[in-house]
Amino acid sequence: MKNASTPVTTSQMFRFVFGQVLNKKWLLALNVFALAIISLLEFVIPQYEQFIIDHVIPRHDIGLLTEVVAGLLGTAVILGILSFVSTYYMGVLSQGAITNLRTDLYRYILRLDTHFFESSKTGDLMVRLTSDIGNLQSLISANMLSMVGSVVTFIFVWIYIFIINWQMAVAVTLTFPLMFLIYRVFRNRLHSAFRAARASQAQMSNQMQNTLTQIDLIKSYTNEGLEEDRFSKYANTNKQDMINATKNQALFSPLIDLVNYLGVAIILALGAYFVIQGQLTVGQLVAYLTYVAMLQGPIRAFTQILNQLQQSLVSYGRVMDIMALTPDITSKPNAVTFPTIKDGVDLQHVSFTYQDDDGHPSAKVPAVHDVSFTIPFGKTTALVGHSGSGKTTITKLIDRLYDLDSGNITFDGQAITDLQIADLRKNIAIVSQDVYLLDGSIEENIRYGREDASTEDIWQAATMADIADFIHGLPDGLKTQIGERGVKLSGGQKQRLSIARALLKNAQIVILDEATASLDNESEKAIQHALENLMQSRTSLVIAHRLSTIHNADQIVVMDDGRLVERGTHESLLKQNGAYAKLYNAQFN
Repeated sequence: MKNASTPVTTSQMFRFVFGQVLNKKWLLALNVFALAIISLLEFVIPQYEQFIIDHVIPRHDIGLLTEVVAGLLGTAVILGILSFVSTYYMGVLSQGAITNLRTDLYRYILRLDTHFFESSKTGDLMVRLTSDIGNLQSLISANMLSMVGSVVTFIFVWIYIFIINWQMAVAVTLTFPLMFLIYRVFRNRLHSAFRAARASQAQMSNQMQNTLTQIDLIKSYTNEGLEEDRFSKYANTNKQDMINATKNQALFSPLIDLVNYLGVAIILALGAYFVIQGQLTVGQLVAYLTYVAMLQGPIRAFTQILNQLQQSLVSYGRVMDIMALTPDITSKPNAVTFPTIKDGVDLQHVSFTYQDDDGHPSAKVPAVHDVSFTIPFGKTTALVGHSGSGKTTITKLIDRLYDLDSGNITFDGQAITDLQIADLRKNIAIVSQDVYLLDGSIEENIRYGREDASTEDIWQAATMADIADFIHGLPDGLKTQIGERGVKLSGGQKQRLSIARALLKNAQIVILDEATASLDNESEKAIQHALENLMQSRTSLVIAHRLSTIHNADQIVVMDDGRLVERGTHESLLKQNGAYAKLYNAQFN
């Protein structure tokens, strides 16, 4: 899976966004109908102006004037009502489409491989899900859709002014290529400027996300000033990028206005000449000026939304960068369900090397190399070794967060790649030293192990995890809010909560990844009973830093530099006086 910039075009962007709109065809049809009537009424209004000037005023007919003005006001009222209908229902259509796009992107991101999240910035992903998707919303706005009606109006009005006076029509038409020339010159400038601004905004978001989630570390090392300087650097970069974009936009709009004024000046000069020559009435000239403004309106509106189009195109490209990715780790079409474990888990000549963002090995030495051992059914297998020896990597391979480079992992003889991924992970419960908790209630965090669990099931899991008494002592019980990342709980309480969650999951295989490494001795002893309840009658793999916790393991596997170097019981390995004995003596002597 490779994350590279995806080439995009404006037509692709509109097809992508309006693909969501087509799900509500009746709303789109209603908007198109309203816009068609609006265009017709806008075409009629100048006719009222011409009629009043050329026919009503010369006749001095107040009654006729009243009728024409009433008709004009009635047309304006209808125009206003239709504009409301178009704007409101286009908003409904827009919000629905954007919500679907954001939900689809969120769903797509969640299904990407673990490697993607390790190589991506959280703040950048948040910008793509919020600001970038938000920028696409402008494409489904009433103003944007009205551009379609404006194009139709432009064509009919252009034909009409040719019929009235072809000389003036040709003269004003000559100004249009100047507008498009200016547009072409500034299009790439604006696109590049807004892409740079979006990238620097993502850097700011990453910095904010990093500091807000690591505030304790920052304060303990009194590095507030350092982080302020970093944020200031990113903020100033974003400021310069936005100033550059604004500068191009500021140059672009006045140039377009200058061309529009040139067109008006041409019409006034030629129109006045034709009025003097008797070839044109004053009313026709006034109406002609209005029609020219109607011609210039779509062009002016188009140029005014150019910067938004460029921002949307940049955002669309960033969204497509994600949507272009395909997960490498997927279930086969004929994948089978997870078996009922009777024999155990077998690792056969397993090798694996982590990859960089381009899919190349990120290290010359594999993280795991030619490792073979069995995790027997209903038994506890301990995995020990120095930091970086490949222990945690093996647990990720068993959970299929990564695919093997070579070798195989089987569950009762069933190859891991032949199993449905979701079913595989439902049957594996992992408790690690890094406890991940939701910003919600205690009940929500335990129930995360099984969404359909009853309250009775939750209390049973809490009791087995030795945390039920603590919960009963809280004023709100299971409804107690634990705060972001469980800040209101102690380390031991967090760990018990994660054990309760794993117990509720009731998986066949349990993996403990240094589950007590960050706890003090007293807390560790208190949690051991909960861990024993979790591992009871289950196939267990325990990664242990403190070797005193695995004396009673049925099997101990010793890793060193990604290789299996020893295997046996605690007593047999001590007698061998090898790698395990050295680790053990280093801790206790």
